[in-house]
Amino acid sequence: GPGIGGWLAARSLALPFFLAAGLSVIALLLVWWLLPESLTVEARREMGETAVSGSFKSQFTDMWQALSGPIGFLLVLAFLVSFGLTNFESVFGLYSLQRFDYGPQQVGGILMFIGLLSAVVQGGLTGPLSRRWGESAIIKASLLGSAIGFAIMLLAFNLVTILLTVGFFIISNAMLRPAVSSLTSRRATGGQGMAMGLNNSFMSLGRIVGPVWAGFLFDVNIHWPYLSGAVVMLLGFVLCLRFLDRAREVETAVPVSR
Repeated sequence: GPGIGGWLAARSLALPFFLAAGLSVIALLLVWWLLPESLTVEARREMGETAVSGSFKSQFTDMWQALSGPIGFLLVLAFLVSFGLTNFESVFGLYSLQRFDYGPQQVGGILMFIGLLSAVVQGGLTGPLSRRWGESAIIKASLLGSAIGFAIMLLAFNLVTILLTVGFFIISNAMLRPAVSSLTSRRATGGQGMAMGLNNSFMSLGRIVGPVWAGFLFDVNIHWPYLSGAVVMLLGFVLCLRFLDRAREVETAVPVSR
């Protein structure tokens, strides 16, 4: 996606948007024609009534209460994972423009490299490493690696060093996300569905806060978003040393309370 978008943007800034719109229409038509409805009319009606009876207030109450539960610290980590990645991605194009005078094609190529590297790490490394060392060790190492990655990105001076430093950060962050999700599921044995829903909610919150935070700091100084990302990831690592292993998995096999 980023590679094609960067290539098209070099010809016209509007082309990537038209392509995205066309692909969305194609996806809509494919879903409309080929994807069967899995729920009966009665089930859809019941779900609709449940959704109407709920409220944003109750959802935020659930999120707040979950922070004091057995997976509370892991939900904080889920927020940090998403915050760190979006803090990086949201200003990377602007940072590359001001620091290296890179245009859409170069930025798109780097983002394509990031996507490929992330897929390779999550598909080929995270599982074996987690089985060998455990999710807790992977989370700690990945947080520390993400902090180092944020810091050394500021030292990059050409394309090779950009790819090396960004790659180091992405490898760390890519291992962090599935490790946090896996440990969250394991530590809420009686309510994995709700636990993963809360995990996604906190990741979504990170995707909201991360770009706002990065954009605000970028207006002050182009280096500050990544410096702050390093500090936040390092803080997460320090907190993990104190809190992550405090509640053992045997003791936390408790349903998530609403």
